[in-house]
Amino acid sequence: MLLKDFYNNVILNEELAAAYLQERQLLDAAEDAEPCHRCGSEMQQKRRRDRNGEYRPIFRCPRKGCQTSHSVRKGNQFFHYTDVNNRLHCNLSLCEILELVFLFVMEIPTNSTVTLTGKSSATVTDWFNMCREVCGSIIRTRRRMTGDDDNPIQIDEARFAGRRKYNRGRMLAGDGAPVSEDSDVEIQNNRNHGRRIDGP
Repeated sequence: MLLKDFYNNVILNEELAAAYLQERQLLDAAEDAEPCHRCGSEMQQKRRRDRNGEYRPIFRCPRKGCQTSHSVRKGNQFFHYTDVNNRLHCNLSLCEILELVFLFVMEIPTNSTVTLTGKSSATVTDWFNMCREVCGSIIRTRRRMTGDDDNPIQIDEARFAGRRKYNRGRMLAGDGAPVSEDSDVEIQNNRNHGRRIDGP
């Protein structure tokens, strides 16, 4: 998907974003929503006007005298944060959340995402971590081997060579000058493992 298509057709407003997510079964549609908790009637999708003049989709009970409503995000673990009173407490709209997910998928760094979206570093980091958790849970629940001959999985082998107090707990740096074999002087360098074998 092109960037302009994403901004014009998906996150232009809340209604388009909700419709996009419902088409992909990431949000409940009206027929899949939970019935009204007061009267048990089937909920219908309507729209409510916010204070800023924008419309957002909601589920409302059609029964006269009930008219209970709740957000289309209710019950969704990814798009719905709840506070102690079990109320929706996510300060980001669906459009803003989808924008952060899109930038995560495009592998845009956190610093660049903060600059592009105007969100705080903590907010961007939290949502990127949540996206990583979703990716990890998909891999854990999938009962297949990850990677194959065409798409191998590469493992990063870390090399610990930082300095610590009294040279403890770190491996020796491998880029040091090789020790001459001609010297009779015993070298005292507080080794934390066996003697290093120098290469050619």
